[in-house]
Amino acid sequence: MKVFFSMIIACCLFFTSAIAASAAFRDVGDTYWARDEITYLTDKKIINGFIDGSFRPQAPVTRIQAMIMMANALNLDLSNRPAPGFKDVSVMNSGYKHAAAIMDEGLFPKSTYLNPNEPMTRQLAARMIASAFKLRAANNTSFKDVPSDYWAKPYISALADHNITIGYPDGTFRPYTTLTRAQFSVFLAKVLNEDFKTFTFNHSSFNYQLELTNYMKTEMMFEDEIGEDGVRSTHFYYNNTKHLGYKPYLASVYIIPTSKLGYYEGAPFDLIKKHNHYYYYYQSVGEHPYMHPNPNLLKTNEAKMFESIQYRLTNALYNLKTIK
Repeated sequence: MKVFFSMIIACCLFFTSAIAASAAFRDVGDTYWARDEITYLTDKKIINGFIDGSFRPQAPVTRIQAMIMMANALNLDLSNRPAPGFKDVSVMNSGYKHAAAIMDEGLFPKSTYLNPNEPMTRQLAARMIASAFKLRAANNTSFKDVPSDYWAKPYISALADHNITIGYPDGTFRPYTTLTRAQFSVFLAKVLNEDFKTFTFNHSSFNYQLELTNYMKTEMMFEDEIGEDGVRSTHFYYNNTKHLGYKPYLASVYIIPTSKLGYYEGAPFDLIKKHNHYYYYYQSVGEHPYMHPNPNLLKTNEAKMFESIQYRLTNALYNLKTIK
């Protein structure tokens, strides 16, 4: 039975045209996991790349870079701000005015030295974002490496409660870990646009969960299947028929009992995980569905959205969580 996400999850959200835009950086391809968020922030002139045309998404975001991005995201007035009080941030620094505005707004801890080129940690980013957007923790979400009396706990919980972060699969937040430029961009995009926040696709009857992006609620549908041999599968489709006349296939997850595993040897599956007496396998789309009708279709926003969703879905499936 084919089902729309919007039919099983309340409060579905519509994606914005910015999601379908093309990334402007040579090192942020169409299938890069954070491409949509980076493109969104670039279009809003919140972030910039480097003069060589790169974004360097895997490079650590520095403290001064994070301050510049945050000041731009908040559209702060940079004029007539008091000196930020850092001995290592000169008025000649391109981020001086941004740092002054951030400090004046009380979004970063006061200190004698900023260490502007030091990487931003996850806990400091949580403090900055939660304070800037006045986020409060309602459910007091906890992580096993963030004690209840830890200074950053309220900020980290606020980000989690607002679906800006879900932490790591092992239940940690890793507050001291540094953020990459891509990761910080994703945090910012989520707080600015609901479409980029995540939701949990909870398939209780098949005992698994996926963390997906909000805009995928209206852009995907799925079909469940239970074979006579006890193999359960979910097939995902792109919910757009404009150019092809049908909903193109995205990917599948197969849940195969150990006793039936031999029958499927040689199938084009990738193992996701083994849980109890079942093997969870992933199957991807074979040939690009937009290739043969007309190669020019590959340049359309529809095809680009297909590629983006397929990549995000693949990443989610490889990080699938079992429920029981």
